Amino acid sequence: MRFNRRNSQQREANEIFQSDEEAEIGRYRLSNICNMDQTPLPFEYLDGRTYNQQGDKTIWVQRSKQSGWDKRQATIQLTIFADGISRVKSLVFFRGQGIGASIQVEKQCYNPRVVVKFNTKAYANSTTIVEWLDDQVIPVLEGRPTLMALDMFGSHKTEKVLDTMRAHDITLSIIPGGCTSLVQPLDVSINRPFKDILKVSINQSSKGRDGENSSMQERN
Repeated sequence: MRFNRRNSQQREANEIFQSDEEAEIGRYRLSNICNMDQTPLPFEYLDGRTYNQQGDKTIWVQRSKQSGWDKRQATIQLTIFADGISRVKSLVFFRGQGIGASIQVEKQCYNPRVVVKFNTKAYANSTTIVEWLDDQVIPVLEGRPTLMALDMFGSHKTEKVLDTMRAHDITLSIIPGGCTSLVQPLDVSINRPFKDILKVSINQSSKGRDGENSSMQERN
């Protein structure tokens, strides 16, 4: 908190004047204070809980409907700004190389509001962070000083990433353990409800497919 406060103070070289309605927040405008975070997304939600009579020797639990899906996941990267305006697209990482006929067909269904990337581990690395900065973040900063809060994930603080931030006057605020509730709004207010909404959507979609398959079997 002390680091963020110190780096949010007015600086002599800054050209924001007191008459500016946004000058009251210090060196940074609300539109230039942001938080980015990655969170894993399972391909299938299994509750892992069931009810049985006490003393039963065999207990049936919910199992994955597709082999291996319970162990597969993607990663979504979300970014928010202090003024509440969405300026950066959501970024989703899938495991693989992103090639093949089926993938090319699938890509036609991607929502244009989401950027999709592929890599071997299905999560962000130093290269994808730099690409994200160059392609999405830097163009919307309008050359103004920026304060960015990120967690301690190793790819957030490599020399390549830090050099890119320094070149564009982005001050990096690394969130240490125990401070998430103070300076990581994505974890506090967005990631959990986002996952809950996604879980409901996936379950409803799955039930819809099951219903269609049952109807087809009955007709057959």
